[in-house]
Amino acid sequence: MGTPYAYGGGGPAGPSTGFCDGNNGYLNGKCAASSTVGFDCSSLVQYAYWPKTKLPRTADAQYGATSDRPVSRSDLKPGDLLFWAHGGSGFIYHVAIYAGDGNVLHAPRTGRHVEMQPLTSAMPQGDYVGATRP
Repeated sequence: MGTPYAYGGGGPAGPSTGFCDGNNGYLNGKCAASSTVGFDCSSLVQYAYWPKTKLPRTADAQYGATSDRPVSRSDLKPGDLLFWAHGGSGFIYHVAIYAGDGNVLHAPRTGRHVEMQPLTSAMPQGDYVGATRP
C-alpha cells in the first residue's frame, strides 16, 4: 500500500522505475514513470504471486494465463484477479486483486499509488471483463 504507480515498473523482485511509451507513463506532460520507483497494475499482481505462481508480465497476458479458471462476481474470494478492457471486450488494460468485502487492491495509474478501492469504483464498470482464480 502506498507504493507509487510506475508504468512498466516493478516485477517479481519488487518495485522499480518504469518507462514512457508515447501514451503511458506521463504526468502533466512529462515522463514520470522513468523517475518513479513503483509498480504498474500487472507487476503488482506478478509480485504478489511470485514465485509460487509465475504469472506473465502484462495484464492481457495474465488474463490469457488464467482465463480457463473464471470466477463469477458472486463467488469472488480474496486473491482472485479482476480484469478490465475498454468496452468490456478486447485488449485487457487493467488487473487488480480482489481483497474481500467488495474491495480491490491495485495500482491504478500514473500519479496514484497502490491502494484499496471498492470494486464498483476502481475502474469504469462498463470495462469490467471478469475475474479469474490464479
